[in-house]
Amino acid sequence: MKTIPYWWEQAPREAAGSVEMPARVDVAIVGAGYSGLNTAFILAQQGLSVAVFEAGQLGEGASSRNGGMVGPSFHKLGIAGLKAQYGETKTNEIVSESLGFVDFLESFLEQQNIDADFRRVGRFRGALKPAHFEAMARELESLQLACGVSGALVNANDLSSETGSQRFFGGVVYHQDAGLHPAKYHNALAARVRQLGATILPHTAVQEITSSASGYRVTTARGKLLAQRVAICTNGYTGPQFPELRRRVLPLRSAIIATEKVDPALMSQLMPNARMYGDSRRIVAYYRPSPDGQRILFGSRATGIADKPGKNAIHLRRSLVEIFPQLADTGISHCWSGLVAYTFDHAPHIGQRDGIFYAMGYCGSGVARASYFGQKLAYKILGQQDQGRTAFDDLTFQGKPLYTGNPWFMPTLLNWHRLADKLGF
Repeated sequence: MKTIPYWWEQAPREAAGSVEMPARVDVAIVGAGYSGLNTAFILAQQGLSVAVFEAGQLGEGASSRNGGMVGPSFHKLGIAGLKAQYGETKTNEIVSESLGFVDFLESFLEQQNIDADFRRVGRFRGALKPAHFEAMARELESLQLACGVSGALVNANDLSSETGSQRFFGGVVYHQDAGLHPAKYHNALAARVRQLGATILPHTAVQEITSSASGYRVTTARGKLLAQRVAICTNGYTGPQFPELRRRVLPLRSAIIATEKVDPALMSQLMPNARMYGDSRRIVAYYRPSPDGQRILFGSRATGIADKPGKNAIHLRRSLVEIFPQLADTGISHCWSGLVAYTFDHAPHIGQRDGIFYAMGYCGSGVARASYFGQKLAYKILGQQDQGRTAFDDLTFQGKPLYTGNPWFMPTLLNWHRLADKLGF
């Protein structure tokens, strides 16, 4: 079993090379994932000089470790939770804007001629209890009223048209969702950013950012750089050098396995429409066919904060076989993990704090969100407020007393949710 992402087989990480760091730029961006690169893309396209800093190897973070599932990423609280927190008007603004995330990414890929195996296949979500199916029906109706989302309920008698699993009591299909190859997308995006003249600096961790008379001084192990403006786009990898942002995000480890090749007839039975998939358990699980349709990729929360591929593989394989017992004799070829960032209000955040711009907190749904927020952040930096405006701008980026960025309590909380799933609560 390989402990690197399956995605790197077709889109390997580039070899380390030495890139000269400029002395000054218009904008310095910390983090070369989807957010940072999309921010850099717009800024460089507008003629600004840009340096993008990456602490490690280019693309080795969540942007090439995720499941490649692209959806509108509706708020984790659901329509009812949103209305209770923000009211009906703001709720409708948030879900309506979210509905456009997939269209935005599809259009961007087409405009830039990026082949990332993007396919609009829809998403099926299975109900593990009858009560869950009833809740799905209410949520679908609420979303259709709020923003006209395209979806359909799947009754228990019709499940074989969507899944080969016998575990569900019905489900729902959302038609707008898509899948892509995340590492192909990241590689092509980095190439476009470089073509526009921006400098990407891998293996150049930012140690400190201080204000100066002409802007900001960015200190790294390789030296210093002056920038008029700075953007932090580090999401689940936000370090202690950014304490005010770090204490507002909870880094969680998500792990994924890839199966060995599955017989085509069995694949057609298990995933007849080759959609993106999920279910109603408390501990999120997400699964899909590989872009070539030969394997199943299955992801969920890791067994702990540290990367433990052996334990993660055992845990995830057990969950996979619970859904698809037909895969009991199928081996695992890859297991890997990465960090996502949750927030205390379950929403992503974008804006400016103490003069420094930021976009982060995608709550495990970052492929479309991070891309969209990255470009919106660029327009905010440019001062083009109409172009940069989002429905998320005035959401308060909350922290919690005594929390400084170390989610030591999360393993206990996740274990409780796993137990609740097992007991059927």
